[in-house]
Amino acid sequence: MKPSSSRRMLADTVTVGGWTFAVKVAGAVKVILAARMFGAGDAMDAYLIAFLLPSFFIDLLAGPLDTALVPALVELREKRGRPAAEDFYRGVLASVGAAFLVVAFLTAVTAGLFLPLLASSFTPDKLADTRQLLLMMIAVVPLSGLSVTWRAVLNSERRFAFAAIVPLVTPVISIAAILIAGKQYGVMALAIGTLAGGAMEAAAGAVGARLAGYNVLPTWSGVGVALRQVTAQYFPLVAVTLVMTGTALIDQGVAARLGSGSVAALSYGTRLLGVLIVVGPTAVGTAVLPHLSAGVVSGGASAMRHSLRNYVLIVLAVIVPVTVGLIYFSEPIIRILFETGSFSQDATRLVARIQQASLLQLPIAILLALEIRLISALRQNRILCNVAALSVLLTFILDLLFMRWLGVIGIALAGLAIRLVSGLYLSCKISRLHAWGAGFQAADRLT
Repeated sequence: MKPSSSRRMLADTVTVGGWTFAVKVAGAVKVILAARMFGAGDAMDAYLIAFLLPSFFIDLLAGPLDTALVPALVELREKRGRPAAEDFYRGVLASVGAAFLVVAFLTAVTAGLFLPLLASSFTPDKLADTRQLLLMMIAVVPLSGLSVTWRAVLNSERRFAFAAIVPLVTPVISIAAILIAGKQYGVMALAIGTLAGGAMEAAAGAVGARLAGYNVLPTWSGVGVALRQVTAQYFPLVAVTLVMTGTALIDQGVAARLGSGSVAALSYGTRLLGVLIVVGPTAVGTAVLPHLSAGVVSGGASAMRHSLRNYVLIVLAVIVPVTVGLIYFSEPIIRILFETGSFSQDATRLVARIQQASLLQLPIAILLALEIRLISALRQNRILCNVAALSVLLTFILDLLFMRWLGVIGIALAGLAIRLVSGLYLSCKISRLHAWGAGFQAADRLT
Protein backbone atom coordinates (compact mmCIF):
# COMPACT_ATOMS: atom_id res chain seq x y z
CA MET A 1 0.00 0.00 0.00
CA LYS A 2 1.89 3.05 -1.28
CA PRO A 3 1.74 6.47 0.39
CA SER A 4 -0.16 7.78 -2.63
CA SER A 5 -2.97 5.48 -1.55
CA SER A 6 -4.15 8.22 0.81
CA ARG A 7 -4.89 10.42 -2.21
CA ARG A 8 -6.68 7.59 -3.99
CA MET A 9 -8.73 6.85 -0.89
CA LEU A 10 -9.63 10.52 -0.60
CA ALA A 11 -10.74 10.63 -4.25
CA ASP A 12 -12.79 7.45 -3.76
CA THR A 13 -14.35 8.93 -0.62
CA VAL A 14 -15.42 12.04 -2.53
CA THR A 15 -16.94 9.84 -5.26
CA VAL A 16 -18.89 7.65 -2.84
CA GLY A 17 -19.90 10.59 -0.66
CA GLY A 18 -21.14 12.63 -3.62
CA TRP A 19 -23.35 9.89 -4.98
CA THR A 20 -24.54 8.92 -1.49
CA PHE A 21 -25.59 12.52 -0.97
CA ALA A 22 -27.48 12.40 -4.28
CA VAL A 23 -29.28 9.25 -3.09
CA LYS A 24 -30.29 10.99 0.16
CA VAL A 25 -31.55 14.03 -1.76
CA ALA A 26 -33.60 11.81 -4.08
CA GLY A 27 -34.99 10.00 -1.03
CA ALA A 28 -35.96 13.31 0.55
CA VAL A 29 -37.71 14.39 -2.65
CA LYS A 30 -39.61 11.11 -2.68
CA VAL A 31 -40.75 11.64 0.92
CA ILE A 32 -41.85 15.22 0.19
CA LEU A 33 -43.81 14.19 -2.92
CA ALA A 34 -45.41 11.26 -1.09
CA ALA A 35 -46.43 13.57 1.77
CA ARG A 36 -47.96 16.07 -0.63
CA MET A 37 -49.70 13.42 -2.73
CA PHE A 38 -50.96 11.05 -0.03
CA GLY A 39 -50.94 13.18 3.13
CA ALA A 40 -50.78 11.56 6.55
CA GLY A 41 -53.91 9.45 6.41
CA ASP A 42 -54.73 5.75 6.48
CA ALA A 43 -53.22 5.00 3.08
CA MET A 44 -49.77 6.28 4.05
CA ASP A 45 -50.00 4.52 7.42
CA ALA A 46 -50.63 1.25 5.59
CA TYR A 47 -47.67 1.75 3.27
CA LEU A 48 -45.24 2.65 6.07
CA ILE A 49 -46.21 -0.34 8.22
CA ALA A 50 -46.12 -2.63 5.17
CA PHE A 51 -42.59 -1.50 4.30
CA LEU A 52 -41.38 -1.65 7.90
CA LEU A 53 -40.31 -5.32 7.79
CA PRO A 54 -38.77 -5.30 4.29
CA SER A 55 -36.71 -2.24 5.20
CA PHE A 56 -35.71 -3.86 8.52
CA PHE A 57 -34.47 -7.02 6.80
CA ILE A 58 -32.65 -4.98 4.15
CA ASP A 59 -30.81 -2.99 6.82
CA LEU A 60 -30.15 -6.01 9.04
CA LEU A 61 -29.25 -8.71 6.51
CA ALA A 62 -28.18 -6.95 3.32
CA GLY A 63 -26.38 -4.01 4.93
CA PRO A 64 -23.42 -6.00 6.40
CA LEU A 65 -22.82 -8.03 3.21
CA ASP A 66 -20.50 -5.51 1.58
CA THR A 67 -18.28 -5.20 4.65
CA ALA A 68 -18.04 -8.98 5.01
CA LEU A 69 -17.47 -9.78 1.33
CA VAL A 70 -15.03 -7.13 0.11
CA PRO A 71 -11.96 -8.29 2.11
CA ALA A 72 -12.44 -11.90 0.97
CA LEU A 73 -12.94 -10.92 -2.67
CA VAL A 74 -9.86 -8.69 -2.67
CA GLU A 75 -7.71 -11.37 -1.05
CA LEU A 76 -8.83 -14.19 -3.32
CA ARG A 77 -8.28 -12.07 -6.41
CA GLU A 78 -4.82 -10.96 -5.26
CA LYS A 79 -3.63 -14.38 -4.11
CA ARG A 80 -5.44 -16.85 -6.33
CA GLY A 81 -6.55 -14.77 -9.27
CA ARG A 82 -9.86 -13.62 -10.73
CA PRO A 83 -11.29 -17.15 -11.35
CA ALA A 84 -11.05 -18.05 -7.64
CA ALA A 85 -12.70 -14.78 -6.62
CA GLU A 86 -15.46 -15.30 -9.19
CA ASP A 87 -16.17 -18.87 -8.09
CA PHE A 88 -16.38 -17.74 -4.50
CA TYR A 89 -18.66 -14.79 -5.27
CA ARG A 90 -21.04 -16.93 -7.37
CA GLY A 91 -21.37 -19.33 -4.45
CA VAL A 92 -22.12 -16.40 -2.14
CA LEU A 93 -24.67 -15.13 -4.66
CA ALA A 94 -26.46 -18.48 -4.59
CA SER A 95 -26.40 -18.58 -0.78
CA VAL A 96 -27.65 -15.01 -0.40
CA GLY A 97 -30.39 -15.45 -2.98
CA ALA A 98 -31.67 -18.63 -1.34
CA ALA A 99 -31.45 -17.36 2.25
CA PHE A 100 -33.11 -14.02 1.51
CA LEU A 101 -35.82 -15.75 -0.51
CA VAL A 102 -36.59 -17.95 2.49
CA VAL A 103 -36.82 -14.86 4.73
CA ALA A 104 -39.22 -13.21 2.27
CA PHE A 105 -41.35 -16.35 1.99
CA LEU A 106 -41.63 -16.83 5.76
CA THR A 107 -42.54 -13.16 6.19
CA ALA A 108 -45.28 -13.45 3.58
CA VAL A 109 -46.67 -16.67 5.11
CA THR A 110 -46.75 -15.27 8.66
CA ALA A 111 -47.96 -11.76 7.73
CA GLY A 112 -51.44 -12.51 9.01
CA LEU A 113 -50.01 -13.23 12.48
CA PHE A 114 -47.63 -10.34 13.11
CA LEU A 115 -49.32 -7.48 11.24
CA PRO A 116 -52.18 -7.24 13.77
CA LEU A 117 -49.52 -6.88 16.47
CA LEU A 118 -47.63 -4.16 14.60
CA ALA A 119 -50.81 -2.30 13.68
CA SER A 120 -53.18 -3.08 16.52
CA SER A 121 -55.22 0.11 15.96
CA PHE A 122 -55.84 -0.54 12.25
CA THR A 123 -59.36 -1.35 11.08
CA PRO A 124 -59.85 -4.69 9.26
CA ASP A 125 -59.96 -2.95 5.86
CA LYS A 126 -56.84 -0.93 6.61
CA LEU A 127 -55.09 -4.07 7.86
CA ALA A 128 -56.04 -5.90 4.64
CA ASP A 129 -54.58 -3.07 2.58
CA THR A 130 -51.39 -3.22 4.66
CA ARG A 131 -51.04 -6.95 4.05
CA GLN A 132 -51.56 -6.51 0.31
CA LEU A 133 -48.84 -3.86 0.18
CA LEU A 134 -46.49 -6.03 2.24
CA LEU A 135 -46.96 -9.05 -0.02
CA MET A 136 -46.16 -6.86 -3.01
CA MET A 137 -43.01 -5.30 -1.55
CA ILE A 138 -41.51 -8.28 0.32
CA ALA A 139 -39.79 -9.37 -2.92
CA VAL A 140 -37.52 -6.36 -2.42
CA VAL A 141 -35.65 -8.36 0.26
CA PRO A 142 -34.08 -11.05 -1.98
CA LEU A 143 -33.57 -8.46 -4.72
CA SER A 144 -31.61 -6.29 -2.27
CA GLY A 145 -29.43 -9.27 -1.29
CA LEU A 146 -28.46 -9.83 -4.92
CA SER A 147 -27.94 -6.12 -5.50
CA VAL A 148 -25.64 -5.68 -2.49
CA THR A 149 -23.62 -8.76 -3.48
CA TRP A 150 -23.01 -7.34 -6.95
CA ARG A 151 -22.14 -3.96 -5.48
CA ALA A 152 -19.61 -5.67 -3.19
CA VAL A 153 -17.97 -7.08 -6.31
CA LEU A 154 -17.82 -3.57 -7.79
CA ASN A 155 -16.39 -2.10 -4.57
CA SER A 156 -13.76 -4.84 -4.39
CA GLU A 157 -12.72 -3.81 -7.91
CA ARG A 158 -12.75 -0.15 -6.75
CA ARG A 159 -15.51 0.72 -9.20
CA PHE A 160 -17.03 2.92 -6.55
CA ALA A 161 -18.96 5.29 -8.80
CA PHE A 162 -21.08 2.59 -10.41
CA ALA A 163 -21.73 0.89 -7.06
CA ALA A 164 -22.69 4.19 -5.43
CA ILE A 165 -25.04 5.19 -8.26
CA VAL A 166 -27.07 1.95 -8.09
CA PRO A 167 -29.05 2.88 -4.90
CA LEU A 168 -30.23 6.02 -6.69
CA VAL A 169 -32.47 3.88 -8.90
CA THR A 170 -35.21 3.13 -6.35
CA PRO A 171 -35.98 6.71 -5.23
CA VAL A 172 -35.91 7.93 -8.85
CA ILE A 173 -38.34 5.23 -9.99
CA SER A 174 -40.53 5.82 -6.93
CA ILE A 175 -40.67 9.54 -7.72
CA ALA A 176 -41.68 8.73 -11.29
CA ALA A 177 -44.36 6.32 -10.04
CA ILE A 178 -45.82 8.96 -7.71
CA LEU A 179 -45.91 11.62 -10.43
CA ILE A 180 -47.28 9.33 -13.14
CA ALA A 181 -49.72 7.10 -11.27
CA GLY A 182 -50.09 8.53 -7.76
CA LYS A 183 -53.40 10.25 -8.35
CA GLN A 184 -54.93 7.22 -10.04
CA TYR A 185 -53.62 4.36 -7.89
CA GLY A 186 -52.78 6.07 -4.58
CA VAL A 187 -50.08 4.50 -2.41
CA MET A 188 -50.23 1.39 -4.57
CA ALA A 189 -48.23 3.41 -7.12
CA LEU A 190 -45.57 4.04 -4.44
CA ALA A 191 -45.45 0.32 -3.60
CA ILE A 192 -45.10 -0.55 -7.29
CA GLY A 193 -42.32 2.02 -7.59
CA THR A 194 -40.55 0.51 -4.58
CA LEU A 195 -40.71 -2.99 -6.04
CA ALA A 196 -39.73 -1.85 -9.54
CA GLY A 197 -36.86 0.14 -8.05
CA GLY A 198 -35.58 -2.91 -6.19
CA ALA A 199 -35.71 -5.00 -9.37
CA MET A 200 -33.93 -2.30 -11.39
CA GLU A 201 -31.27 -1.92 -8.67
CA ALA A 202 -30.55 -5.64 -8.86
CA ALA A 203 -30.44 -5.47 -12.67
CA ALA A 204 -28.09 -2.47 -12.57
CA GLY A 205 -25.81 -4.27 -10.10
CA ALA A 206 -25.73 -7.32 -12.36
CA VAL A 207 -24.83 -5.15 -15.36
CA GLY A 208 -22.03 -3.51 -13.36
CA ALA A 209 -20.61 -6.88 -12.27
CA ARG A 210 -20.79 -8.15 -15.85
CA LEU A 211 -18.97 -5.07 -17.13
CA ALA A 212 -16.31 -5.76 -14.49
CA GLY A 213 -15.81 -9.18 -16.09
CA TYR A 214 -17.73 -11.33 -13.62
CA ASN A 215 -20.34 -13.96 -14.47
CA VAL A 216 -23.66 -12.96 -12.90
CA LEU A 217 -25.20 -16.43 -12.68
CA PRO A 218 -25.08 -18.05 -9.22
CA THR A 219 -23.51 -21.47 -8.75
CA TRP A 220 -23.28 -23.67 -5.68
CA SER A 221 -20.07 -25.63 -5.16
CA GLY A 222 -20.41 -26.38 -1.49
CA VAL A 223 -19.20 -24.67 1.66
CA GLY A 224 -15.51 -23.92 1.25
CA VAL A 225 -13.00 -22.35 3.61
CA ALA A 226 -13.54 -18.88 2.18
CA LEU A 227 -17.33 -19.06 2.57
CA ARG A 228 -17.04 -20.30 6.14
CA GLN A 229 -14.70 -17.44 7.02
CA VAL A 230 -16.97 -14.86 5.41
CA THR A 231 -19.94 -16.32 7.28
CA ALA A 232 -17.94 -16.05 10.50
CA GLN A 233 -17.37 -12.35 9.74
CA TYR A 234 -20.91 -11.70 8.49
CA PHE A 235 -22.95 -12.85 11.47
CA PRO A 236 -21.12 -10.62 13.99
CA LEU A 237 -21.91 -7.68 11.70
CA VAL A 238 -25.58 -8.70 11.63
CA ALA A 239 -25.55 -8.91 15.42
CA VAL A 240 -23.90 -5.50 15.64
CA THR A 241 -26.51 -4.00 13.31
CA LEU A 242 -29.32 -5.53 15.37
CA VAL A 243 -27.87 -4.36 18.67
CA MET A 244 -27.07 -0.85 17.43
CA THR A 245 -30.65 -0.29 16.33
CA GLY A 246 -31.49 -0.69 20.00
CA THR A 247 -29.49 2.43 20.92
CA ALA A 248 -31.90 4.65 18.98
CA LEU A 249 -34.80 3.02 20.79
CA ILE A 250 -33.09 3.65 24.13
CA ASP A 251 -32.55 7.32 23.22
CA GLN A 252 -36.22 7.71 22.35
CA GLY A 253 -37.34 5.83 25.44
CA VAL A 254 -35.26 8.02 27.74
CA ALA A 255 -36.46 11.17 25.94
CA ALA A 256 -40.02 10.03 26.51
CA ARG A 257 -39.41 10.32 30.27
CA LEU A 258 -38.99 14.07 29.82
CA GLY A 259 -41.56 16.70 28.97
CA SER A 260 -44.00 16.79 26.08
CA GLY A 261 -42.31 17.11 22.69
CA SER A 262 -38.92 15.82 23.87
CA VAL A 263 -38.96 12.79 21.57
CA ALA A 264 -39.85 14.94 18.57
CA ALA A 265 -37.18 17.52 19.49
CA LEU A 266 -34.55 14.78 19.74
CA SER A 267 -35.63 13.37 16.38
CA TYR A 268 -35.45 16.76 14.66
CA GLY A 269 -32.18 17.70 16.35
CA THR A 270 -30.32 14.52 15.39
CA ARG A 271 -31.65 14.27 11.83
CA LEU A 272 -28.80 16.28 10.26
CA LEU A 273 -26.22 14.11 12.02
CA GLY A 274 -27.96 11.00 10.67
CA VAL A 275 -27.74 12.30 7.11
CA LEU A 276 -24.10 13.37 7.51
CA ILE A 277 -23.13 9.99 8.96
CA VAL A 278 -24.62 8.25 5.93
CA VAL A 279 -22.79 10.62 3.57
CA GLY A 280 -19.54 11.00 5.52
CA PRO A 281 -18.46 8.02 7.66
CA THR A 282 -20.30 5.53 5.47
CA ALA A 283 -18.57 6.91 2.37
CA VAL A 284 -15.23 6.82 4.18
CA GLY A 285 -15.75 3.21 5.23
CA THR A 286 -16.84 2.09 1.77
CA ALA A 287 -13.92 3.79 0.04
CA VAL A 288 -11.13 2.62 2.35
CA LEU A 289 -12.17 -1.02 2.86
CA PRO A 290 -10.79 -2.36 -0.46
CA HIS A 291 -7.55 -0.41 0.06
CA LEU A 292 -7.17 -1.75 3.60
CA SER A 293 -7.96 -5.29 2.45
CA ALA A 294 -5.32 -5.06 -0.29
CA GLY A 295 -2.83 -3.75 2.28
CA VAL A 296 -3.53 -6.71 4.56
CA VAL A 297 -3.00 -9.14 1.67
CA SER A 298 0.27 -7.49 0.58
CA GLY A 299 1.58 -7.41 4.15
CA GLY A 300 2.45 -3.73 3.90
CA ALA A 301 1.54 -2.76 7.46
CA SER A 302 4.01 0.14 7.59
CA ALA A 303 2.84 1.62 4.28
CA MET A 304 -0.78 1.12 5.34
CA ARG A 305 -0.24 3.07 8.54
CA HIS A 306 1.44 5.87 6.62
CA SER A 307 -1.39 6.10 4.10
CA LEU A 308 -4.06 5.96 6.80
CA ARG A 309 -2.33 8.69 8.81
CA ASN A 310 -2.20 10.98 5.79
CA TYR A 311 -5.79 10.15 4.89
CA VAL A 312 -7.05 10.84 8.41
CA LEU A 313 -5.26 14.19 8.53
CA ILE A 314 -6.75 15.25 5.19
CA VAL A 315 -10.26 14.13 6.13
CA LEU A 316 -10.13 15.83 9.52
CA ALA A 317 -8.81 19.01 7.91
CA VAL A 318 -12.04 19.05 5.89
CA ILE A 319 -14.57 17.68 8.37
CA VAL A 320 -13.58 19.70 11.47
CA PRO A 321 -14.18 23.14 9.87
CA VAL A 322 -17.42 21.85 8.34
CA THR A 323 -18.55 20.63 11.76
CA VAL A 324 -17.66 23.95 13.39
CA GLY A 325 -19.59 25.84 10.69
CA LEU A 326 -22.68 23.65 11.05
CA ILE A 327 -22.63 24.04 14.83
CA TYR A 328 -22.32 27.82 14.51
CA PHE A 329 -25.20 28.07 12.03
CA SER A 330 -27.41 25.43 13.69
CA GLU A 331 -30.12 27.83 14.80
CA PRO A 332 -30.54 29.49 11.37
CA ILE A 333 -30.61 26.04 9.76
CA ILE A 334 -33.38 24.84 12.08
CA ARG A 335 -35.29 28.10 11.67
CA ILE A 336 -35.25 27.81 7.86
CA LEU A 337 -36.16 24.13 7.83
CA PHE A 338 -38.77 23.89 10.57
CA GLU A 339 -39.92 27.19 12.09
CA THR A 340 -43.39 27.61 10.66
CA GLY A 341 -46.92 26.93 11.83
CA SER A 342 -46.85 25.05 15.14
CA PHE A 343 -43.04 25.00 15.30
CA SER A 344 -42.32 27.86 17.73
CA GLN A 345 -39.20 29.94 18.36
CA ASP A 346 -38.66 28.12 21.65
CA ALA A 347 -38.75 24.81 19.79
CA THR A 348 -36.23 26.18 17.29
CA ARG A 349 -33.81 27.12 20.07
CA LEU A 350 -34.16 23.73 21.77
CA VAL A 351 -33.74 21.72 18.56
CA ALA A 352 -30.74 23.87 17.57
CA ARG A 353 -29.03 23.11 20.90
CA ILE A 354 -29.69 19.40 20.40
CA GLN A 355 -28.29 19.59 16.88
CA GLN A 356 -25.16 21.38 18.11
CA ALA A 357 -24.58 18.69 20.74
CA SER A 358 -25.13 15.88 18.24
CA LEU A 359 -22.83 17.38 15.59
CA LEU A 360 -19.88 17.15 17.98
CA GLN A 361 -19.94 13.41 17.19
CA LEU A 362 -19.18 13.85 13.48
CA PRO A 363 -15.33 13.91 13.52
CA ILE A 364 -15.29 11.00 15.98
CA ALA A 365 -17.73 9.10 13.75
CA ILE A 366 -15.28 9.46 10.83
CA LEU A 367 -12.43 7.98 12.87
CA LEU A 368 -14.69 5.26 14.22
CA ALA A 369 -15.71 4.30 10.66
CA LEU A 370 -12.04 3.87 9.75
CA GLU A 371 -11.39 1.69 12.80
CA ILE A 372 -14.41 -0.49 12.05
CA ARG A 373 -13.30 -1.02 8.42
CA LEU A 374 -9.77 -1.83 9.59
CA ILE A 375 -11.19 -4.42 11.97
CA SER A 376 -13.19 -5.91 9.06
CA ALA A 377 -10.14 -5.93 6.76
CA LEU A 378 -8.27 -7.85 9.47
CA ARG A 379 -11.15 -10.37 9.78
CA GLN A 380 -11.69 -9.55 13.46
CA ASN A 381 -15.39 -8.62 13.33
CA ARG A 382 -16.08 -10.47 16.56
CA ILE A 383 -14.49 -7.46 18.30
CA LEU A 384 -17.35 -5.32 16.96
CA CYS A 385 -19.85 -7.39 18.94
CA ASN A 386 -18.12 -6.26 22.12
CA VAL A 387 -18.27 -2.65 20.94
CA ALA A 388 -21.98 -2.95 20.17
CA ALA A 389 -22.75 -4.42 23.59
CA LEU A 390 -20.62 -1.73 25.25
CA SER A 391 -22.45 0.98 23.28
CA VAL A 392 -25.87 -0.26 24.36
CA LEU A 393 -24.83 -0.38 28.02
CA LEU A 394 -23.26 3.08 27.85
CA THR A 395 -26.26 4.49 26.01
CA PHE A 396 -28.62 3.44 28.78
CA ILE A 397 -26.33 4.67 31.60
CA LEU A 398 -25.10 7.92 30.04
CA ASP A 399 -28.50 8.90 28.64
CA LEU A 400 -29.94 8.80 32.14
CA LEU A 401 -26.98 10.65 33.67
CA PHE A 402 -26.74 13.34 31.00
CA MET A 403 -30.53 13.71 30.93
CA ARG A 404 -30.50 14.67 34.61
CA TRP A 405 -27.83 17.27 33.83
CA LEU A 406 -29.00 18.81 30.54
CA GLY A 407 -32.40 17.31 29.77
CA VAL A 408 -32.98 16.16 26.20
CA ILE A 409 -29.81 17.98 25.06
CA GLY A 410 -27.89 15.66 27.37
CA ILE A 411 -29.14 12.62 25.44
CA ALA A 412 -27.56 14.00 22.27
CA LEU A 413 -24.37 14.88 24.13
CA ALA A 414 -24.18 11.36 25.58
CA GLY A 415 -23.67 10.12 22.01
CA LEU A 416 -20.33 11.94 21.88
CA ALA A 417 -19.10 10.18 25.02
CA ILE A 418 -20.28 6.81 23.70
CA ARG A 419 -18.46 7.24 20.37
CA LEU A 420 -15.31 8.39 22.18
CA VAL A 421 -15.28 5.34 24.45
CA SER A 422 -16.01 3.02 21.52
CA GLY A 423 -13.21 4.59 19.48
CA LEU A 424 -10.71 4.24 22.31
CA TYR A 425 -11.75 0.63 22.87
CA LEU A 426 -11.19 -0.21 19.20
CA SER A 427 -7.84 1.62 19.22
CA CYS A 428 -6.67 -0.56 22.10
CA LYS A 429 -7.86 -3.73 20.36
CA ILE A 430 -6.13 -2.78 17.09
CA SER A 431 -2.86 -2.01 18.88
CA ARG A 432 -2.96 -5.47 20.48
CA LEU A 433 -3.02 -7.21 17.13
CA HIS A 434 0.78 -6.91 17.08
CA ALA A 435 1.25 -4.79 13.96
CA TRP A 436 -1.96 -6.33 12.62
CA GLY A 437 -0.25 -9.71 12.54
CA ALA A 438 -3.42 -11.46 13.66
CA GLY A 439 -5.11 -10.09 10.56
CA PHE A 440 -2.31 -11.31 8.31
CA GLN A 441 -2.49 -14.76 9.86
CA ALA A 442 -6.24 -14.89 9.33
CA ALA A 443 -5.71 -13.87 5.73
CA ASP A 444 -3.07 -16.51 5.20
CA ARG A 445 -5.51 -19.26 6.18
CA LEU A 446 -7.34 -18.68 2.88
CA THR A 447 -4.21 -19.74 1.05
